Amino acid sequence: MTDYTLISVPPGEERERFLSLLLLADESLEQVRSYMQSGELYALVGHDRTAVGIVLTVPAEHGAVELKAVAVDTAQQNRGIGRRLLAAVIEDLRKRGVRRAIVGTANAGIGQLAYYQKAGFRLLRIERDFFSPARGYPADMEDNGIRLRDMVWMDLEL
Repeated sequence: MTDYTLISVPPGEERERFLSLLLLADESLEQVRSYMQSGELYALVGHDRTAVGIVLTVPAEHGAVELKAVAVDTAQQNRGIGRRLLAAVIEDLRKRGVRRAIVGTANAGIGQLAYYQKAGFRLLRIERDFFSPARGYPADMEDNGIRLRDMVWMDLEL
């Protein structure tokens, strides 16, 4: 990540410029708008301040932190940027005394499920019927030819 700098973006108007990356992590504009101004937004930016990746963390139960959104620009994927970004954020959380990180991803997100497990996350629980029109998701969403229905929750002891 020597060509990039990890910055923290405070809540406010500046977060709007990261909306497209947030929508890579969660396709529901309604959902993204509901949480994008909360928590801590880490952004990985280049020399020109263009963001290549983001991680939005929000406080969760019992002192844990939820990784609410994790995304790398599609043009920058498959270069190890996401792996290094996640490792840097996890290290920062450890330094700040956070003891546990949780993350939820779609049942059909095969790549995401592998990504988090490679980073040390373990399966925690499944929240059935999470991806529904009531939450702003289309009824017929698919990924990898699999209908998105359930949220798979994972955690990592820090």
